[in-house]
Amino acid sequence: MIIDLKKIKRSGKEESDFFFEYCPETELIDLPNAEIVLPIKIFGTVTLTGAHSCVIDGQVDLSIQGECTRCLEPTNKSFLLDFDESFEQDDLDGYPIKNDTVDLTKVVDDLIMINSPVTFLCKEDCKGICSDCGVNLNQQECKCKK
Repeated sequence: MIIDLKKIKRSGKEESDFFFEYCPETELIDLPNAEIVLPIKIFGTVTLTGAHSCVIDGQVDLSIQGECTRCLEPTNKSFLLDFDESFEQDDLDGYPIKNDTVDLTKVVDDLIMINSPVTFLCKEDCKGICSDCGVNLNQQECKCKK
């Protein structure tokens, strides 16, 4: 996911759109029995702001599939994560420009990890399963004595 700033400069434009499909090399979410559906889609606009700086405004479109944390039913949810990052050459604290290129890998990885859900629910009001008899309370009432 490399953006070549020299190519944008040579085009005579100050901004350019981009699109990438991304398959991360590491696990980015820490949810039991859930995984990211690949590929992840990344798109947006890069705007040159100086000789060695730019701003990238983009979105990460991903889906997660797995088991609901409460009722254990198969679940698939889509997420659209926005980002707006500044890049500068020799930036030691943020995301640096190296050799007039920007690598979005760390930005996207960080964004997904920070926004990863702690619980993965089939719906917000999921009732879960009865801890005594194991019946899915979204589908029926249990006969356990309360």
